[in-house]
Amino acid sequence: MSPFTEELWKTVEDVYEAILEHPFLRELTTGELSMEAFKRYIIQDALYLSRFSRAVALVAVKAPSDEDALTLLKNAEGALSVERVSLHEFLMSEWGVTRQQLYENVMTPVNRAYTDFLIATAYEGSFQLGLAAVLPCFWVYLEVGRTLLRRGSPNKTYQRWIDTYASEEYAKAVEEVIRIMEGVSKGMSVGEKLEAKRLFRTSTIYEYLFWDEAYRMGGWPLPISRL
Repeated sequence: MSPFTEELWKTVEDVYEAILEHPFLRELTTGELSMEAFKRYIIQDALYLSRFSRAVALVAVKAPSDEDALTLLKNAEGALSVERVSLHEFLMSEWGVTRQQLYENVMTPVNRAYTDFLIATAYEGSFQLGLAAVLPCFWVYLEVGRTLLRRGSPNKTYQRWIDTYASEEYAKAVEEVIRIMEGVSKGMSVGEKLEAKRLFRTSTIYEYLFWDEAYRMGGWPLPISRL
């Protein structure tokens, strides 16, 4: 019998291929991606991580053991700090965007829907199901980073983004989270495994939509606030 995490990944192979072929990532590697679209993506990603970290915390509270809870929190924090410190804070500084200016931005429809889905799943579901929902955020970026590293980018900013997710530090943290998922899957029923696959696939599709919305410069059709 194949490892459960291997089964999880097989359920999203088509989505992952679509992600790699998306013009956002293809143009990121050729250097043709507009900086405006990239900035919009980074700002939304920073807003996303603020809510994503809360979803991870909700999942960790339900861990079957203190060891799993601490390992999840430690490695999730490790992966997120790589993104925040090595990438987001550096780019925000380069662009002259303050933390206050960052949080003046409104979450886009996909960003809001994705994070609402993660928080609701983490709150309502079991540890195993919550973990299956948050796992793609870690795992998809690791695989994208590794693949894009082979392609490279002539744009130094885009290459820094690639290097962040292809780094050994990021990989170690993500692989620990995958290991936890594999470990807790041993006690899951057939029905729970099917639901975990559905959640894993849903989150992976949201990852695709996140890049797609940034590339299209998508947003709300009407102002969220008129204040």
